[in-house]
Amino acid sequence: MMRVQGLSIRRRDGERWRYRGLLAFAVIGALAGCATDSNGKTVYSSPVETPQDVNVPKATVTQEAVAAAATPTSSKFGVTAVGQKVAQFRNDFEKLKANTVSRSAQLDTIRAQTVTNVEGYHALVGGIRSRLQMGSTPGNPELLAQWNQAQTQLTQIDSDVQTLDKLSAQVSADAASSSYLLDSIRASYSLSGALEEDHRNLRFLEDEVGQNAIVIDRALQGLNDEINRQQDYVTNERTSLVALAADINAGQTYNGTPRRMTARGTMTATPASMAPQPQALNDRRPLVVIRFDKPDVAYEPALYQALSRALERRPDAVFDLVAVSPTGGNAASAKQRADAVLKSMTGMGLPSDRVSESTMASATAKTPEVHIYVR
Repeated sequence: MMRVQGLSIRRRDGERWRYRGLLAFAVIGALAGCATDSNGKTVYSSPVETPQDVNVPKATVTQEAVAAAATPTSSKFGVTAVGQKVAQFRNDFEKLKANTVSRSAQLDTIRAQTVTNVEGYHALVGGIRSRLQMGSTPGNPELLAQWNQAQTQLTQIDSDVQTLDKLSAQVSADAASSSYLLDSIRASYSLSGALEEDHRNLRFLEDEVGQNAIVIDRALQGLNDEINRQQDYVTNERTSLVALAADINAGQTYNGTPRRMTARGTMTATPASMAPQPQALNDRRPLVVIRFDKPDVAYEPALYQALSRALERRPDAVFDLVAVSPTGGNAASAKQRADAVLKSMTGMGLPSDRVSESTMASATAKTPEVHIYVR
C-alpha cells in the first residue's frame, strides 16, 4: 500500500480502476482551478471565460461579389454551358440596370427644366394680363416684346415635350430588352448539363431582372401620361396666347378669357373656290405678307389682328394662302412655311375650308414668303 495525497491506494485489482478514476477527477479539478469560499468549501472555476457581446461582421455586397456572380460556374469537368449563359445574362442585366438609372436622371433633369420654363412663361403672361386689366395703349411695344418672350418660353416647353418623347422611346426599348432577358433566363432552366449552383444563380438573377422590369414599366407609364398632359397644355396655351395677342393689339383684356376668332362673327360653311392663278394674284394687294428671313418669326399676333379685321368687314370672306419662293429657290421650303401658317389660322378658329392654298415663284422674293389674300 502507498499513499498519494492522503489517499490509500491498494494494489487489489478490483479497486485499481476506481482509484484511478478518482485520481483523474482530481487532476481535472486541479487543471480547472479551485478556490475556497468563506465557509471553507472548495469551489471549482474554469479559467476559460465565455466571450460576451461578440460582434459578427455583416455581409455586404461588393464589386468583387458582383464579379464573382458574373463568373461562370465550373466543376472538375470545366465551365458549364448554363454557367456561361448566367455570366452573359449578368453582364446584360448590369448594362440594363445602368440604363434604368441613367433614364431616371435624365427625366429629373427634363422635369426641372420644364418647371423653370413654365414658371417663366406664366410670369410673362401674368404680367401682360395685369397691365391689360388696368388698361394699356393699343399695340403697346413693351407688351408685344413680353408676348414674344412668352411665345419663346412656350416653344421651349414644347421642346421639352419632344425630349420626353425621345426618352420614352429609349425606356420602351429598355422594356423590350428586359422582357427578352427575362424570357431567356427562364428558358435556361430546361437546359441539360447544369449544376445546382447554376440554377441558384438563375433564380437570383430572375428575381433581380423582374424587379427592375417593374421599375421600367412604371417609368414608361409615367412618361406617357406626362407627355400627353404636357401636349394638351401646350396646345391650350397656344390658343390662349393667340387670343392674348389680340388683347394687346386692342389695349385691353376681355374678361380675361381666351377668345377664338369665331367670336368675331358667324363663320358660314362657304367653301373656298378654286385657287386663282399666280398672274391674277399679282393684281391684288395681299392682306398679310410674312417673310421668313429668320428662324423664329412671330407672325401670329399680326396675323390674328389682320384676319379679325377682315372678318369684321366681311364675315363670309374666304382667303387665299400662297407659298412664295424666290425664283430658282426651294419651293418645298416655302410650302412648309405655308402649311405652318395654315395650321395657325385653323388654330385661331378659321375653318380649313375657308382657305385655299397655292404656290408661286417671285423674282422680288429673297427668302421664302407667305402671302394671304382676301376674296
